[in-house]
Amino acid sequence: MKNKKLLAVLALTVTASVFMAGCGFGGDEPEEQKVVSVTTAPEVTKAPTATPTIAPNVQNTTYTSADKSVSIDLPDATWANKTDESDTISFESPENGNILILHGQGEETMAATVIPSTQDMAVSLEQADGDKVQGTDFEIQDYKSEDVNGIGVYSYVTKMINTEKSDGVLYVIHKVFANAGEYYTIEASVKNEAALASVKNAVDSFKILGNSTLKEAAPGTAPAAGSTTGTDGAGTADAADNNAGTNAAAGENSGADAAAGTDAGTTDTTGTDTGSDESASSGTTNSGGFTEEQLSNTDATRTIYRNSDGHPIVIQPDGNGSWVDFDGNTYNFANDEDVYAEDGTDYYWHGEAADVYYMPVQ
Repeated sequence: MKNKKLLAVLALTVTASVFMAGCGFGGDEPEEQKVVSVTTAPEVTKAPTATPTIAPNVQNTTYTSADKSVSIDLPDATWANKTDESDTISFESPENGNILILHGQGEETMAATVIPSTQDMAVSLEQADGDKVQGTDFEIQDYKSEDVNGIGVYSYVTKMINTEKSDGVLYVIHKVFANAGEYYTIEASVKNEAALASVKNAVDSFKILGNSTLKEAAPGTAPAAGSTTGTDGAGTADAADNNAGTNAAAGENSGADAAAGTDAGTTDTTGTDTGSDESASSGTTNSGGFTEEQLSNTDATRTIYRNSDGHPIVIQPDGNGSWVDFDGNTYNFANDEDVYAEDGTDYYWHGEAADVYYMPVQ
């Protein structure tokens, strides 16, 4: 009996041990828990948007006014047009300066306009602008006065000594074309020495494309040539006078110019391509303001012939992909020989430059 009780106690003990081990009381230590850490991927920093930078010397830009009356070769791509109205055109380069072109005509306008026809007059005009004193605030350099068949051409540079009075401008380049009835002025301010030469070249490149009594004096570095149609009879006669080199009194008035044109023998009854076209057969040695290189370079000038009567004119590129004459009329090449004016008139090109047109007749 005693042994049975002992066995019963042992059985209860074993059962209790098994129960306690299953509930975690005693036995092996639980496995160590593994902790997984999540690392957030760093946010990608976006590259800053690139700011476009103007390359100033990439190109020389020829700007033709909206009305095709004038053009100018701007120094570089940093210059932008700010105003383009009938008598006012302006450009600006933030780092280099400004260019202003003004035009005026008519008796009242000319009476109220002071032209720097002498160096003393140039000094007076500068002194009147901002109460500046010559020798203290500015000095006039390289003054020139020329006469081109009755048209006055005046050019000079104002060097600013006191830049506080000139708002930081170092130089002002002036060029004026004027006669008794009309003027064009180009005034270019320069903010740094490095830009001076290129701005001077730009001012010298100014040329007149439309009907103007001043056209002959402003051929520019790539002059427009070969006068053709002109709805204004006086304007057409002026072109004839200028290119024939016979306009001795261009500064008087347009009527005198017209009379001079008649005396020069410009009697084209078609009313088209008069003026300088007739001078081609008059034995003139005038080259229309072209350089020797331009006269023989077919990329700069071309002589074309009207198919209806063989009448010649000279055209030149305007910088915008077109060919133009003195009046700004455009001509398109259909191929290497056939050329059409904007009014549909057809012409023929023999591969000749302007030297053929201006060749004197013996």
